[in-house]
Amino acid sequence: MTLAMSTDMSVPASHHPIITGILLGLAVGITTICCIGMASMRDAYQRIHFSTVVVSFSTTLVIVAVWVEESDPQARIKVVLIGGLLFVMNAVLNHATTKAIRIKERLHWDVQPGEGIPIVGRDPPAGGEQRK
Repeated sequence: MTLAMSTDMSVPASHHPIITGILLGLAVGITTICCIGMASMRDAYQRIHFSTVVVSFSTTLVIVAVWVEESDPQARIKVVLIGGLLFVMNAVLNHATTKAIRIKERLHWDVQPGEGIPIVGRDPPAGGEQRK
């Protein structure tokens, strides 16, 4: 006699639309709040931080919603790969955008003396303390 143990720890199918709706609603809510935040910031350097929140949290919520709703492993893997690609490319896009903004404003990328930006290895640490 063998005992069959159920290892299925998934959510009942009747709850899938409710959970998916909540997750997608949260993703839309976060995106809306970040859009309002972007519109209320005073310069592009502050605005760029709000896109990171959208890509990080909203994308994660969409991934979890697809994971709950779809039982197809191929769909689950694809959504995780797309979310990971968005997460990595967001950092690259933010850096490139910030660099382009700085070049447009200052006509150069390099930090110049007098800009108040300490350069590691060239400037002493803040507070006047020297490393030993």
